[in-house]
Amino acid sequence: MIFTKKRTYKQHDNEKDSFYKYSAKKLPDQNKITESFSTDICIIGAGLTGISSALHLANNGLKITILEANKVGAGASGRNGGQLGIGMRKDQFFLEKKFGFERAKFFWNIGLEAVQTVTNLIKKYQIDCALTQGIMHVGNTKKDYKYFLEEMNHMEKKYDYSNYEYFDYKNIKDEVASARYYSGILSKDSYHLNPLKLTYGLAEVCIENNIKIFENSPVDKIVDKHSEVHIHTNNYIIKSKKIIVACNGYLDDLLGSTRDFFMPINNYIIATEPIGKTLAKQLIKRNCGVIDSRFMIDYYRFSEDYRLLFGGPETITSKFVKDAKNFVAKRMHKVFPEIKRYKIEFSWGGTLAISVNRLPILGYLMSQKLIYSHAYSGHGLAMSVMAGKLISEKILDKSNRFDMFNQIKHLKIPGGNILRRPIYSSAIIYYRAIDFLNRL
Repeated sequence: MIFTKKRTYKQHDNEKDSFYKYSAKKLPDQNKITESFSTDICIIGAGLTGISSALHLANNGLKITILEANKVGAGASGRNGGQLGIGMRKDQFFLEKKFGFERAKFFWNIGLEAVQTVTNLIKKYQIDCALTQGIMHVGNTKKDYKYFLEEMNHMEKKYDYSNYEYFDYKNIKDEVASARYYSGILSKDSYHLNPLKLTYGLAEVCIENNIKIFENSPVDKIVDKHSEVHIHTNNYIIKSKKIIVACNGYLDDLLGSTRDFFMPINNYIIATEPIGKTLAKQLIKRNCGVIDSRFMIDYYRFSEDYRLLFGGPETITSKFVKDAKNFVAKRMHKVFPEIKRYKIEFSWGGTLAISVNRLPILGYLMSQKLIYSHAYSGHGLAMSVMAGKLISEKILDKSNRFDMFNQIKHLKIPGGNILRRPIYSSAIIYYRAIDFLNRL
């Protein structure tokens, strides 16, 4: 079995630095592959899934090698909204209906553990990544409060979970000073942080544990040699007993038709100049992250130096917009008109992967010598790190939790790679219309 990959990881090369790259202490450059060699575990992708896999496999007598096509954290791990949320991307109502209560509870517990795993790593390795408590889900329509209250009551009754706080129309205005919201629910077990600082911090721990990371080493193809796997990169061959593919939205065709089960989409973030702690607290009282209730969501928060980081909508095509400032600023100024007087100093984009049912895709190929994880569907900051933990458990034969995800029957996008973009574009147009009508 042979898979080949198109070189599309360079799509950010002409982009200016993000706020995250500006704010993070630069990780020392890592060497690129200059020779062939053998390893026990070869990981493709130096993002959070790959780095977490390596860390959780460390100290087990294994030689671990990470190959990165670009730089550590160059993909979604160093570009995302920085919101570390509990649960899965789909709520417990959906999961219970699809899988039954016991399995839905398993996924809920994994979601809680995912956040705890990240915060434990931050504490253990003393990573300075601006970890801040709280994510507020705000309701864009007058009827959203019904869902918030129903969810809170359900979670307390069925899961003995009560770490939410509800805000009605009057009180939400005091928490998030925008005229666009009618209600809200605060997740106290969720956080926000600087994701590139987190990624760099964990990568440094890998290096300290003698885990080799090679940058500028794109994988051209993966070949199943029955007793081992051959990874072709920079005209050299890495021979490995097992391989972990951790590319998410940057997978391209490295795993052939596996990509037909998710859609890679581009999303954008802007960062203002610092607006000061006083105004920041007036706009978001508890300095929590915020996510709205629309299909095409706004998500935003304040950085460690009180810049408003605001994430906007996806684009219809696979091509990145040249400058995300105006694209996202229109939405930001509708939420906080008072921000118009502040300069937008950074704008950037990134690619994430979304599955049809919004649940992560974990699986294996080549008689389980190749393991992959991707399609976190916008909920990847916590789940990418947790996926690395589950992958390590699978390889070390410590639990069956990886297989619980592998058993999910994911829907293949009709028409595969040929039709998935037109189908997605049509869905975007449809959901934008729904969001507009819901505001009327």
